[in-house]
Amino acid sequence: MSERKKHIIITGASKGFGRDLSVHLAESGTVLHLVARSDMSDQVHELEARGAEVHAWRQDLTLTGELNDFLAGIAATISRQDTGYLGLVNNAGMIEPVGPAGKYDYQDYKKNLEINFVAPLLLAHAFIQQFQAWSPVKRVVMISSGAAGKPYHGWSHYCSTKAGVDMFVRTIGIEQEKQRYPVEIMAFNPGRIGTDMQKTIRETSEEDFPMVHDFISAYREGKIGDSSEIAGGLARLMMAEFFPFGEVLSKRDL
Repeated sequence: MSERKKHIIITGASKGFGRDLSVHLAESGTVLHLVARSDMSDQVHELEARGAEVHAWRQDLTLTGELNDFLAGIAATISRQDTGYLGLVNNAGMIEPVGPAGKYDYQDYKKNLEINFVAPLLLAHAFIQQFQAWSPVKRVVMISSGAAGKPYHGWSHYCSTKAGVDMFVRTIGIEQEKQRYPVEIMAFNPGRIGTDMQKTIRETSEEDFPMVHDFISAYREGKIGDSSEIAGGLARLMMAEFFPFGEVLSKRDL
């Protein structure tokens, strides 16, 4: 990697997998742009102590009409001459509402689609538009899920959005092959890891999610992956010389 600065944008960076990833990426020469709705002051101090330069950006990703200007605002802080790496990790996601389509409030399902599908695709689009002509390494990671390839009762919106994310990655991979300075993009499925989302799943009623006992058993039997460990593997892949762009990977591929 270049000795010039590495700028990495992470959505959903204040907790869970996004926070763990930020820790593994924090080092001297790296500028982390953390995106969340909550205050991240303590996290900023922690990452700065590791040597990174850190900027906290508060943004509600459901306000999709603002995302192009939001990404442009981050881009305006980045010097083209001093940058050797540009990254975007679309990590923010939500499982709620869990239950069959048509059961819960329309606005709740709309929010699920905005967070899991509309926002990450629009941010990736804006990232490509902003940086396509830049020569440094440019990489986008879309956080996917095993649910992209398997239907679960009660997860119609979540499964559909993750399947859409995977196809977006494969399509952009084909498009970017023809670019002089390609934006390398991949999807990553971290599997079942110890985050708040898994806790929410385990607390769901059997009526809304008949497979809930499978997730509870996996947790009790210690079959849940370590979020920090898997985040570390992804961080290394993001910085590796070879990056499998246009592909969908899981933790088994790290």
